[in-house]
Amino acid sequence: MKKGVVRLLLLSIVLVLLSFLLKKADHYTSTDSYCNSCHVHEHAHSSWLQSPHNHTAEQKVHCIDCHLPPKGQGFYKEKAKAGIRDIYAFYFKDSTDFNWQQKSQVEFAKHHTYKESCIHCHPKLFPVELSENGELAHWHYQQNEKEMHCIQCHMNVGHGTDKKASHNYKLLTNEHKQDTIYAMAADIHSFRAFTETVPGSDVSFRMLPVQGENKQDNSSTSIESFFIGEMEVSWDEYLLFLSETESEGRSDHTEVDGISGATPPWGNPDQGWGLGTRPAITMTHHAAIVYCQWLSQKTGKNYRLPTEAEWEHAAQKAIENQTLNNQLVNTNKTKTTEPDNIQPDAIGARHLFGNVKEFCSDAFENNSKEFVIKGGSFKSDINELSPTYRESTQHDNWLKTDPQIPKSIWWYSDCNDVGFRVVLSYQAK
Repeated sequence: MKKGVVRLLLLSIVLVLLSFLLKKADHYTSTDSYCNSCHVHEHAHSSWLQSPHNHTAEQKVHCIDCHLPPKGQGFYKEKAKAGIRDIYAFYFKDSTDFNWQQKSQVEFAKHHTYKESCIHCHPKLFPVELSENGELAHWHYQQNEKEMHCIQCHMNVGHGTDKKASHNYKLLTNEHKQDTIYAMAADIHSFRAFTETVPGSDVSFRMLPVQGENKQDNSSTSIESFFIGEMEVSWDEYLLFLSETESEGRSDHTEVDGISGATPPWGNPDQGWGLGTRPAITMTHHAAIVYCQWLSQKTGKNYRLPTEAEWEHAAQKAIENQTLNNQLVNTNKTKTTEPDNIQPDAIGARHLFGNVKEFCSDAFENNSKEFVIKGGSFKSDINELSPTYRESTQHDNWLKTDPQIPKSIWWYSDCNDVGFRVVLSYQAK
């Protein structure tokens, strides 16, 4: 009898001691210092120190508060999986090979942040101090909760500076630098490359000749000769359009009759990658068409988006007598790049493949809401970079996090790798 009591007592002591050690271990492996000792991305800690969750929150938020679900909702299961994954990466992978810029983008980051944890700490979606924009955004989230993740709008609260989702009026009122003011548009004298100049501005861009093709096959349509932009429309070019046609905040821009341009975008449409000669992105297909109308009025020509057949024809000529692998395409990277970083192809164009996908004028499979896009982007695989590969716009998906009612016709909220270049029909004099 006494031996049984002793054994029970010893077992109880062992269980208590084991429970104590497990709690200690759980606490130790849940600290920020322990997380940082294993993680191979050192910048995560420094960016967390700058974030609202560290220096402005009433209660400091720790690594496990965002990167693990709340206790009782799979906490220990996910903690074990994360621990095994991070230890393996620490000992068996080279951190210099990791694409941290790519991993920090929403489509990757949302797999390492738990929506349940956000809601656990922020159960009230409509606190008294919430701004009007915040109320609109949170109402939109409430209506689309299954399809959305908190970090789609609050990407920087955990790592980085506080950038709240709101209308970017600054972009539309950006004063365009004007060093040389062009008095008139270019005059086309022959079927040769020319530099288009936008009157009343310092904006210019190169247009390249693409010889047409008279096809004998009755099933194929002949292609007339045309000019195509050397590069995608840049932010320098697109910001001029915005400054002259903006539909909110416009005061004295009245020279372009009958064209009302974009309303302010939510957030930063250039994704923080830079403006200048980088390709303009995140505008809708509708916005690209209106840009062409504006450019046509400014220059007295008939600029437009290419048809799919024209784009494909130009792309075939661009790689004539070459292989695509010999082209310096920008793909499998993390952001758009400037045109000087790539050599011109066989027709003198840059970035027909990679960098950003490009709008065509054709509807996709007779769908009035979707349009053909060609060329692939910095996100594309090499097999998607060919003249014949085609994709379509994703209108509803690319506006999923836009909280406006009705949704914007000018800016995609969920697409950062599509732009466009312009073409111009050639008419021999």
